[in-house]
Amino acid sequence: MNNSKRARERQTEIRQILQEREVVSVNEFCAHFGASIATIRNDLAYLEGKGYLQRVKGGAMSCEGKARSTSVAARLNLHKDAKARIANELVSSEIKPNMTVILDAGSTGYYVAKELARQKIPCTVITTSAKTMMLLAPVEGMTVFTAGGKYDASQDAWHGEGALEGIKDMKADLYVLSPDGIADGSCNTSEETENEIKKQFVKMADRIVAAADGSKIGRPGDYIICSEDDVDKLYTEPVRTVVRSIND
Repeated sequence: MNNSKRARERQTEIRQILQEREVVSVNEFCAHFGASIATIRNDLAYLEGKGYLQRVKGGAMSCEGKARSTSVAARLNLHKDAKARIANELVSSEIKPNMTVILDAGSTGYYVAKELARQKIPCTVITTSAKTMMLLAPVEGMTVFTAGGKYDASQDAWHGEGALEGIKDMKADLYVLSPDGIADGSCNTSEETENEIKKQFVKMADRIVAAADGSKIGRPGDYIICSEDDVDKLYTEPVRTVVRSIND
């Protein structure tokens, strides 16, 4: 078998492995294929260039298929530079002192929370994210409300009927929606319990802005949160066009 055919077969199998697991390390691929680190890194670079995967620290994560729920740590580390840039632009443009803002448990929402803390904008935040609560609660001038209900350790967030009950009478000026994907005219997610919470957040807010890095655009999901028509603005990549009206 020539080298090019062997590389194609290895790259096809890499894609299959990544679709079955959240994150696979370079060392695991080396052991599986009996290949060198340089060879695997070349394969990952090639596949990333084709849009099949995203390289993360020490390994890679699939960008194929439906939006899916991954571990909190994996999601926070994925596309982190883009998420930080999006958060900076969104907070600077959208959030003013004394607003009430909803931040869901999406990873980009956490970067928005970090930017809120950095800019020290006094406001009220409603969230289902334990990480967001822990980050913002000590910030001077910040008031934080959590949903309560059943705690989901895999998402580090509160979901379920108790969470829905806890937020049903709340209102907000702005909901920063962090979807798993945006495709076919809809914002979507991969988890039913998370979807119910986000649908309720949509009803609670006067305005909705979506925050999604480039990997989310065109990615379908199992559950529809809302139509694109419900979203006032989309903050995404590239940064030079990071803000666009979703109805333009």
